[in-house]
Amino acid sequence: MWTSFLICGVLMILLAVAPGCNGNKTGQPPPTPFVLPVSDYGELDKNRVEGFLRAFKRLTLESSSEKRIQELDKRIREAGLSLADKIESVKRLAPPGDGTGGRTELRLDRLILSVAPEELGLFKFALEYDGDDKDLVEYVFHDLDGEDSRNRVIKHFEKAPAPIGVKVLTDVDDTMFANLIEGRYPKHPKKTPYPGVLEFYDSLRHEPFEAIETPVTTLSARPNPIAFELERASLRSLVEITERRLRPSALSGKLVSSVLGSLQTVRRANETPLDMLSDDISHGHEDEIGKVKFSNFTEYAQVYPEYAFVFVGDSGQADALTAQLMVTHYTTDQRSGVLATFIHDIRRSEGDSKCASNSFQNLLQRQDLLVNETSTSGRGVIVFRNYIQAAVIAYVHSSTLYGLITADELAAITKAALDQFIAINGWASNEALEKLRSEYRQDAKRAYQLLTSADPKPTALEDVRRIVEGF
Repeated sequence: MWTSFLICGVLMILLAVAPGCNGNKTGQPPPTPFVLPVSDYGELDKNRVEGFLRAFKRLTLESSSEKRIQELDKRIREAGLSLADKIESVKRLAPPGDGTGGRTELRLDRLILSVAPEELGLFKFALEYDGDDKDLVEYVFHDLDGEDSRNRVIKHFEKAPAPIGVKVLTDVDDTMFANLIEGRYPKHPKKTPYPGVLEFYDSLRHEPFEAIETPVTTLSARPNPIAFELERASLRSLVEITERRLRPSALSGKLVSSVLGSLQTVRRANETPLDMLSDDISHGHEDEIGKVKFSNFTEYAQVYPEYAFVFVGDSGQADALTAQLMVTHYTTDQRSGVLATFIHDIRRSEGDSKCASNSFQNLLQRQDLLVNETSTSGRGVIVFRNYIQAAVIAYVHSSTLYGLITADELAAITKAALDQFIAINGWASNEALEKLRSEYRQDAKRAYQLLTSADPKPTALEDVRRIVEGF
């Protein structure tokens, strides 16, 4: 009987802490979409697109499914569409927030199948990161309700040349910046990305397409239908918080799992007087967030079979469960599947239970999955205290992670993290500041030690040495 009360209460909490929902984003224009090289996907002819869609949407007047498909394929061939035209046509057939009926689904199916295998990578990249708040999973798993159509499209995606690169999936709160239960870093007067996190993401991603911003996909369990505008505001705010250095897309989750799980997190972290609800809200609700995120990932992996994946989360909610499921179900010995997962340990100390979810505590018992510098392989879950340490561990395991972090990238992450740490203002606790400073100094010295043995030496090596000595 507490369900309605819980949902309403936690939605208020989520609205209060969610990026982009701080009351000053109303009316903001959407972020500028990626500018992809025109030579790669041809010229967009809006008149040609409009004429094609008028003809394409007309009834085929054919009684059999086979003949309807033949007629639609004929219309696509005769239209002479460039790849840019096909991208625009897909977006107009299934715009954000609109449902698709059977007729539209079949047309969407045939249009996607008309994209040549060698053009699929750029086609999907353009739809994923165009800034319109709609990702490729929505096109395939939400717009294509018919199993036959969806399976045809997924099978077609498998024809894309592989391997092509690495996709970065990430949590947001307490992974990108302190926002939900993180108690070590200041959260005001504005949300500030963790030192080195953006350079870390930029090093992890491997995309063959031109993009100044770093493309990432936020892996969330937040409800999509409630909050089409909430998700849109969150993505816009994420672009603003990172000063337009990220170009995010988003995978959303399910209402009940997200709401009840978030309430459990807040109750544990803040010790709020909600103990009377403890029978209704066990850690199972919080763990459900991890399962929903993993379910979202499995769909994402199906539409990007040509990519490998990395995931970055934190210890505060159930990201550790998501990471565990990802590495046990998708990691392979080849350059595919899940290369590595990273979990940001936001605990103030080893005994800090407020910032350690049940799934994180369970993960710490799985020595077979945990990765540190002395592990035999980097394929597993890397638990780290800051982004210098995360980069150090990934760099040490370059041979099994296929050069995920290079020496130049380790130097860039270390330098940026130290510079950004120094620039942080508003520390509430000198004790927390000094403890973190000691950790950053220790991890930066380890990074410098590794970099002095690199061949060739990274160009930023002397900058790292200078900053470490004065840190």
